[in-house]
Amino acid sequence: MLRQFQIISDGACSKNPGPGGWGLILVTPDGRVQEFGGAEEETTNNRMELFGFYRGLQEVYRFLNAHPNASVTSIRVRVISDSKYVLEGAEHSLPKWLDRGWKTVAGEPVKNQDLWEKILKGQELLGELGVEFEYVLVKGHSGSEANERVDQIAVKYSRGEGISLFQGNLPSYSISLDVGARFEPVYLSLVSGKLERHSTWDACKRATDGKAGAKYKKVKNRLEEQETLKAWGVSPG
Repeated sequence: MLRQFQIISDGACSKNPGPGGWGLILVTPDGRVQEFGGAEEETTNNRMELFGFYRGLQEVYRFLNAHPNASVTSIRVRVISDSKYVLEGAEHSLPKWLDRGWKTVAGEPVKNQDLWEKILKGQELLGELGVEFEYVLVKGHSGSEANERVDQIAVKYSRGEGISLFQGNLPSYSISLDVGARFEPVYLSLVSGKLERHSTWDACKRATDGKAGAKYKKVKNRLEEQETLKAWGVSPG
């Protein structure tokens, strides 16, 4: 029986280098979903991309240690990211860097070696438990719901803003984890208690310009839409 985890991660950095944040969605074989996020005061975008993935490996390892019977079945970790840097490094480059003493083909030191070493150790520990990896690249900011969500978490943390992180059962999670699922960004407007959804900013602007107390916001995924409507005190309708 195949048991599958999903790691969906992203990173963000305000100035690169500068304040940064990372976001993670972890789906476990028992049908649980948990979101994670964190921040660093001075970092880079690549480091935050790497750290989000590394935290995913940590959580998988913790789960398997807490559920030892899980190791008697075939286990796959599906890693989804919009970062070629993370995926190509994790899937192809790590053993080559190690063989060359953490040097690139050009003989230069591998950047972010400290994090890559942690990722390599995580892969090795999980490999000893029989875990196999699948790496899936998605295009950033293309509407992929889960990718947009981890980007949102990462950006919020990089800016020091609050965000509610989901923990619960998969059926209760409003974001599609299907790589091909798309949520087209929508502009919400609230004027005199009336909620409207607009496909363009121009349409939203026309609906709110000059209207006392009007509210508007662009949302990039279903959970962000739900959070916005909750903050506005409006039923989704």
